Amino acid sequence: RCIYLAKKMRQQGYETALVLEKKHFKHGLQAGLKTYLLDTRWERLVKYQLAKPHKPGVKLLSKLTAYPVFVEFSGLEYQVPRDDYFSGRVTRYRFGQLEKIFNLFKPDLLIGDAHFLTFLLGNKYMIPVLQITRKAGFAPQPDFMWWKEESPVLVKPQAFLPFHSLAAAAGLPETSSALDLLQGDRYLIPASKEMEPLKRNGQSVFYLGPLAELRQAKKLKDPFSQRNEYPRIYITIGGGAGRSVEKKFFEQILQIFDKSEYQVLVSTAGRVAAKMFENRSANVKFTDWVDGEAAIFHSDLVIHHGGYGTTMETLLAGKPSLVIPSHSEQEGNGRRLQELGLGRVILPFNDALQPLRYSWTFGEYTMRAAFSLHLPAQEIFSTIDQLLYSDVYERLQNSADSLRRLQKRVHVQRLLDFS
Repeated sequence: RCIYLAKKMRQQGYETALVLEKKHFKHGLQAGLKTYLLDTRWERLVKYQLAKPHKPGVKLLSKLTAYPVFVEFSGLEYQVPRDDYFSGRVTRYRFGQLEKIFNLFKPDLLIGDAHFLTFLLGNKYMIPVLQITRKAGFAPQPDFMWWKEESPVLVKPQAFLPFHSLAAAAGLPETSSALDLLQGDRYLIPASKEMEPLKRNGQSVFYLGPLAELRQAKKLKDPFSQRNEYPRIYITIGGGAGRSVEKKFFEQILQIFDKSEYQVLVSTAGRVAAKMFENRSANVKFTDWVDGEAAIFHSDLVIHHGGYGTTMETLLAGKPSLVIPSHSEQEGNGRRLQELGLGRVILPFNDALQPLRYSWTFGEYTMRAAFSLHLPAQEIFSTIDQLLYSDVYERLQNSADSLRRLQKRVHVQRLLDFS
């Protein structure tokens, strides 16, 4: 999303630069953009501290006998321990790295994508901050589990504490939460208003449509093995956190769709070797890698995990989705598609969610998880039929047209004009 937006800004005459961690750094360079590395190589030394725990981290307190197939959490606060903000010392170290880059490039404004230090950096240097955000993390009024009448009773991590000293210098009160660190002068929503309906709107909110490149349909080579009258289904999804669970997921997919009336293409993304499934079905083909955009375009329906990128690609291609999520954020995307009549959600379990307890530097927090993988074949077939043989395609076309219009209307000067 940031690479797309930076390229768009450069096309309209603005000098842009990206700050990326090592795993994404090469993507910025490949896009031909000025890219700075957020160098965290020495954090392993910064993590050590005199107070206990001497080497802070996240510890699972619950005893597990299997990998989870679905994990439930209730907010973006869980990103803080996930992103290794284990102490104020680590946080200040990262902030120092950003300050060095800031002074090299000397920007006039900052754009953050759910990054907890962007607002603090802009506040210190008194320049505007734009936040790429969505309903789940919209700082003025976040609503993560909007589809539930009552949110689950979970103990969230005290995610504001690693930022306490920096936040105090920025004038934030002691009662602040981590989501207050995601506030900005303007909010950029990478979707449409129907996909991300915000309770609070106004001149500071801009709907941009999907922040992703769109290729011409004629350039998308058909990855399916053959063309016939059978409906085509593209499956791109992992079964959970562990490879053993993913293997079970793909085995169940094979059992469900083998000898069915569908032509099925399954991408394992290399998580499980596709050769394990060679020659086991005439109508189900497994591959380690496939051009996802092409597979979506040439399919009639897509089964996926509910990630933002895949969700937007299916909408732009006008394809219905069957979402089988592996965690709550993905479920939220699927629930929105279901509410709009553009797809359906099926959870990959039928057992009760069990509590998961974690500890880190700032106390304990909890999530819930399901451990027994269950893909209900009859419900899946029934759902596919309902999606394929309904008026969903007209709604999808309207949604795709709306997203494309928003994307074409993005005018950078309007976003950046603070005069």
